Amino acid sequence: MKRRTLLKGLAASASLSLGMRSTYLRAQSGPLRIGVSYALSGVGAPVGTQFMKGTEIAAMQVNRDGGLLGRQIELVVRDDKYNSAESVAVARELAGAGINLLIGGSQTVTALGLAPLAPELNAVVIIAGAAGMPVTHELFNRNIFRTVANNYTQYSSFGRSLIETHPQVKTWISIAPDGDFGRDSALFFGNAVKKYAPGKDATVLDTIFTQGTATDFRTQINALMSSRAEGLYIGVAGAAQISFFQQARGVGLYDKFRVIGEVGNGEVTGKAMGRNTYPNLWSISYWNNDLEPFKSNPLSQQLYKDYVESTGNKFPPALVMAGQRSAMALFEGVRKAKSSQTDAVIAAMEELTFDTPGGPCSFRKEDHQMIATSYYSQMGPSDTDPFYKILQMAQIDTSQMIEPATPGVKFDIKDLPQ
Repeated sequence: MKRRTLLKGLAASASLSLGMRSTYLRAQSGPLRIGVSYALSGVGAPVGTQFMKGTEIAAMQVNRDGGLLGRQIELVVRDDKYNSAESVAVARELAGAGINLLIGGSQTVTALGLAPLAPELNAVVIIAGAAGMPVTHELFNRNIFRTVANNYTQYSSFGRSLIETHPQVKTWISIAPDGDFGRDSALFFGNAVKKYAPGKDATVLDTIFTQGTATDFRTQINALMSSRAEGLYIGVAGAAQISFFQQARGVGLYDKFRVIGEVGNGEVTGKAMGRNTYPNLWSISYWNNDLEPFKSNPLSQQLYKDYVESTGNKFPPALVMAGQRSAMALFEGVRKAKSSQTDAVIAAMEELTFDTPGGPCSFRKEDHQMIATSYYSQMGPSDTDPFYKILQMAQIDTSQMIEPATPGVKFDIKDLPQ
């Protein structure tokens, strides 16, 4: 190689190196970019949009206090459209843009696509709302952290809570989506009803299955009306659940059942049904600012204040707290790691305990399952705005109802002590 050519090559290399270092330094001093992928359209939107609002508030709160690692947080938001394939495409797009910190999976259908992808993308992925068992069992990998109770814990606790508060209801039935989540939630709910019924004197009828995206429930409602059940669990979520209630009310289902438990739509259903809300509706819940233990928690009060100031709405849905908590888990992991690098954040989150509007949370190191208190709310109609109201909250310590950690192994309820 001629000397002039060598010098030009060295100059070019130096220039390239300086350019890359300049880009790296700009990245380190610019905003900390965090990818967010929720269902912002389609039938999952009523749930996904509330998660999104909570996540936005979390980022705003941290930025207001000076940011993370001296940098402001920038959320890069995408719509997974309540579709597993779309959640995969979105995650690849975000990773391709250099983002290694992701929050997503507001529902199980999208989390099942997102979770297995995390190691390939070398990303930390927060599974915000998916309760499906595979996430922390056969699909588990060290890159994912689940910030909601899993299906077994959530719906076993829910069944226990309802039968203990309604021991006079002897016969129960479920309607659920015909998928992993729906089958599991109905099974766990029903098993708990039978296990915790006084004298084990309760009957659980066969589950009626439907599609998670269904809009016409006339056939299923007819079957429910023909059953001898007095208690009902609804495993259908999002807009589909609202359609169910709108159709059920018109044919007298409200009069037939003495209690109804639903999968976790909460105030989303209350807001849609208003004065027509079923009068003894129990929900998987996360938060209610006006009731204890949230009423005396400063973090809860701040979340309420920030929600009202940013939306003008004085009646925040409980799912907002779940979205805020999911984001805070990641932010606190980065803060503890003193780094945004994937391996450092994973190591920090495995040892993380942090406070939330719903009390302290931590992760079980073996399978990255969040351990926290589970809450359930009783809702009914009201004559004043917003025309539904939360009547009371019940709670169960998750650690009392969680299965042993078996990461990488498919969960089978038959393996648990009966």
